[in-house]
Amino acid sequence: MAKINPFCGLLYNPEKVKDPGSVMAPPYDCISDEMQEQLYQLNPYNVIRLIFGKIAESDSETDNRYTRAASTFREWQQERILVQDPKPAIYLYDQKFFTEDGKEVVRQGFLALAKLEEFCTGLIKPHEETLEGPKTDRFKLMKACKANFCSIFSLYSDPCCALESLLKKNRERTPDLLVKNSDLAEEHSLWRVTDTAQISKAQELLSGKPIFIADGHHRYETALMYRDYLREQNPDYTGKELFNYVLMFFCNMEDQGLMIFPIHRLVSGLPDFDFQQFLDAVRVNFRVETDHFDAGDPVACKRVRSSLFQKGKHSFACYSGKGKIYFFSLKNSEIIDKVFPEEISKVVKVLDVSILHRLIFRNIFKMTDDDQKQQKYLKYLKSFDAALQAVDAGQAQLAFLMNPTRVTEVREVANLGEKMPQKSTYFYPKLLSGMVFNKILEDS
Repeated sequence: MAKINPFCGLLYNPEKVKDPGSVMAPPYDCISDEMQEQLYQLNPYNVIRLIFGKIAESDSETDNRYTRAASTFREWQQERILVQDPKPAIYLYDQKFFTEDGKEVVRQGFLALAKLEEFCTGLIKPHEETLEGPKTDRFKLMKACKANFCSIFSLYSDPCCALESLLKKNRERTPDLLVKNSDLAEEHSLWRVTDTAQISKAQELLSGKPIFIADGHHRYETALMYRDYLREQNPDYTGKELFNYVLMFFCNMEDQGLMIFPIHRLVSGLPDFDFQQFLDAVRVNFRVETDHFDAGDPVACKRVRSSLFQKGKHSFACYSGKGKIYFFSLKNSEIIDKVFPEEISKVVKVLDVSILHRLIFRNIFKMTDDDQKQQKYLKYLKSFDAALQAVDAGQAQLAFLMNPTRVTEVREVANLGEKMPQKSTYFYPKLLSGMVFNKILEDS
């Protein structure tokens, strides 16, 4: 079903860039203004100048972050800062990191080109909603630069781990690229695989499997838009052109290093908000338990996270400041069918994030679907501690603290063609931008 191809990757030249870590960056949507500036200062060849350039007051139709990225991309190739591999390859990409309890974990996968497919075919399956703003931004960048700078993170299911066995020996040699991120205690390793027999076998093993998008929904939909744009420009296209493909990272759902972290919600700007009235409204459908803790004590915070996890499904926590945490647990699952439209499937209705967004954000806070999509009153944070600190600093009225979504839930939702609320999953660690690029058109 899924069709993958090797490609001639464009990589940083180790003769020109001695410290590869200094030119890498997180995905564009994980970069704050402060981090953007830090990456600009870190190295003049940092990928930030391509994926998330600065905006200037003097920007125009002919001189803006997108045109500057395209110009920089051409210059770096001319100066051989970036060099293209001569042989098509798939690129093994492993990430070593540590869990909160200090356990070393390695997530394995590989990079290749995936044939772009409409979601209606069922060959490639999304699980989250997207917004027009990020898609417009990424389309402008792709149109200007004619390249994939960041890969889409996808999942496939192979309980036998046949691909891992096939490609195992490649990982026994020294990586072609090793990036150490001391700040996050991560190692990112890349190996080229050019052996045509191995590549053909990998293509064969994946050919009968659907692909699930884990991270990068906006980038995938942007790639579809760009494909359709170039097809209009080239009516005699054959379907084999590179614009019919997109750079993708493939990870086995059975991989022991595959982890999903929760994404927490901050609520601010609610007019005439009264916490006691809110709590009374919550008690209609939820059991409410309270606990006191020191939000600045790491041990106490760990205890709260553990308590939330132990409460299991249909539970989340609410922090309003002053060291007091509230655990909300749904009283009766029959409530779910009463508050959700019939056309929404059961697997979506029972998600913790769905229950929070419907029963509290929509029904109590009166946030419309559009309010939630546009993040009116809402902000998303992956850091538990940062969410608490935002409330204590007066930057938010409430923090809603979540348990992680399960991989099985992602698969079930995607298989049914349904969508989770935005920001339901945080796959960790993030793929680095800058490991390898895919040139879509040769004149880029």
